[in-house]
Amino acid sequence: MQNKVKQLKNYAVYDDIEGFLINKDIRSSSGNSSYMMPSATRVSNTRKNYEGDIKQFFNVIKGKDVKSLVPDDLVVSKSELSNYIKYLQEKGLVNNSINRKMTSLKMLYTYLEHDYKDYIDLSVFNTVERLKTVTKNWDKTTQTEAERIAQDMYINERQKPLMKKLFVKFAIRTSFRVSAILRVRWKDIKLDESTGHYIVTVIDKGSQVVSTGINQVFYEELLQLKEEDISETELVFQGLSEQSLRHSLKRSKKRLGIPPERELVLHSFKGVGIDYVYENSGHDLLAAKEQGNHKNTLTTERYMSRKINIANSAGVTMDEKIDLTPLYEATQEDFISFFENTDLVTFKKFIKHVNER
Repeated sequence: MQNKVKQLKNYAVYDDIEGFLINKDIRSSSGNSSYMMPSATRVSNTRKNYEGDIKQFFNVIKGKDVKSLVPDDLVVSKSELSNYIKYLQEKGLVNNSINRKMTSLKMLYTYLEHDYKDYIDLSVFNTVERLKTVTKNWDKTTQTEAERIAQDMYINERQKPLMKKLFVKFAIRTSFRVSAILRVRWKDIKLDESTGHYIVTVIDKGSQVVSTGINQVFYEELLQLKEEDISETELVFQGLSEQSLRHSLKRSKKRLGIPPERELVLHSFKGVGIDYVYENSGHDLLAAKEQGNHKNTLTTERYMSRKINIANSAGVTMDEKIDLTPLYEATQEDFISFFENTDLVTFKKFIKHVNER
């Protein structure tokens, strides 16, 4: 009996991997969005991450560049996957990063399986369990501390001190991610005629269009950047990068005596606006969620620095009797002092009550 001959096909593994990466670009793209610069839609960060993971895997396990791969190189055993995980651990990668890399590889192999059925066995990925991870949040900061950092950068940074100061102030007011802030253009900030303030609209995580407001006073501060920049660039924070900002924050922490082991990072600034809205909205968690552009309140709570307060819990307030005597004995100065220091929601309710009398 004649042996069955496997039909030959002109496989081009590298081209198919490129197809996978292009697919990731398409899925992460916002299309021809008016909120993205043309150059920002070419190669996504998602694609860069997948590409790096794929190149590293084949270089370590097969000793090849992806451009030199042949179909036989796609065959992978469970021992090879285990050895690769051990290699990554020895390189010092945390389990979260290793899990992400393994997910990237499984998605690539799932994409390639249709054309490489004779070489790919997806079940091998199920033999390697996900590594246990410990969720470690970055340290939180306050508006006061963030403003100190901003001012320190303005006084002590040699390059773009004003821009770095305003970046920090912009971050704590908008709660946008760093990458989104660095993409903000002047034309993304538009006057809201109903309030006299400004609406900022950006593409944030997950290609989601998000908007928030900034006060006219702060917008006028931002305009100082236009006065400094004679080139009239599109970007508000032209010339800044995440890397340069990380270095600036590290230097500022050192100058201000903030312990280096404290995990105060650029992303910490996002939580400041979330905390501010929560405290000044009468502890409205949904308002805080909207400020953070989160899909659920559990994510929002990770950014908040609120402490447990049982004073307003049902178990306390249901049986609490309120003595109104101090209300009738209070002086005008007492009321003025109270409303000068109360949260915005309470103050606005009082003003509305007075105006509707």
